[in-house]
Amino acid sequence: MTALIFIAILSFLVIIHEAGHFLFAKKNKIKVKEFGLGYPPRILKLFRHRETTFSINLIPFGGFVQMTGENGPDESEEDKAGSFYEKSSKARLEVILAGVLFNFIFGILAFTVVFYQLGIPKQLFGQARISEVVENSPAYEAGLIANTNILAFKIDEQWIQINDISKVQKLVADHLGETLAIRTSLPCDQEKCPQEYEEKSIYLRTIEETPENEGSIGVIFTDVIFNTYPWYLMPFMTIFHAFKQSIDLGLLIIKSLWQLILDLLAGRGLQQEIAGPIGIIDQANTYGFFEGGWLSIVNFAALLSINLGIMNLLPIPALDGGRALLVLLEKVFSRKKIDKIAHYLNYFGYISLLALMVIVSFNDIRNIFK
Repeated sequence: MTALIFIAILSFLVIIHEAGHFLFAKKNKIKVKEFGLGYPPRILKLFRHRETTFSINLIPFGGFVQMTGENGPDESEEDKAGSFYEKSSKARLEVILAGVLFNFIFGILAFTVVFYQLGIPKQLFGQARISEVVENSPAYEAGLIANTNILAFKIDEQWIQINDISKVQKLVADHLGETLAIRTSLPCDQEKCPQEYEEKSIYLRTIEETPENEGSIGVIFTDVIFNTYPWYLMPFMTIFHAFKQSIDLGLLIIKSLWQLILDLLAGRGLQQEIAGPIGIIDQANTYGFFEGGWLSIVNFAALLSINLGIMNLLPIPALDGGRALLVLLEKVFSRKKIDKIAHYLNYFGYISLLALMVIVSFNDIRNIFK
């Protein structure tokens, strides 16, 4: 089921991406021969609308829009008026980058929906906030409640102050099997908590006593809260923060890709954190990404859409970023020189992308077995 949901989301995002190319091609009066989901060979012709054939192709996780004149001047002779090649560099850049634009727009809209329903996420710093107490756990028996902070533990008649989730985890790990006094705040209001506190006694279960998928004391921490605003401000605030979230995520992906390049140049190879479709499905299944209902699916789709947009923006031949770079180079070199190398660069780009897909998939399978 996780795999089916992932494939459905990815197919939907590819359709959005290619719809951007398609609509901007139509805007610039470029004839589109085929709108394909997946990469050739074609396995099914869905229907034909005017001059465009809509199809499903064999190789998944991709898609394409084939335009008249897209592969050079010779092909454009059949219809110069509707040829991609004959259009201005501005028009061609619009069409090439429209897919990335649509992915970012969808990501922003999806984050907006999630934020509007749940609230706008805000990072908590310097707090060990309890978000959930597991039933019949030591925390439950001690009377700990959600939306409070763990403040301190009493060890050897001395209170040890706590202001971080990792510090709680380390202290608990060092005193398994003991019963300690614990100090917690009263219920908090967003990021602010009252100065008053409560003191209780709690038993720290040993590893053998702890049920699977639970911690020693039986609480779930969070470092994020969700802020809400009055109804008349909420739409504007959600859109603003959704836009900011998309930009921050895009920058994080670029930083990760740069680190990947540095790792490869240093001979360290692909790290375990790098995942392809197989790895993403495995992680989604392992961590239950889709068990939180439709909002979890929408949030995941937003993350994947931004990721897809950034990946397509890379200046690699055969990707949108590489094609856009060739158009920009026409300002420096003659177009005839660009045309001579474009075909070979795109061919090299496709081969490189397929090779990278194989390497990443092998890395995913290896990590799953490890």
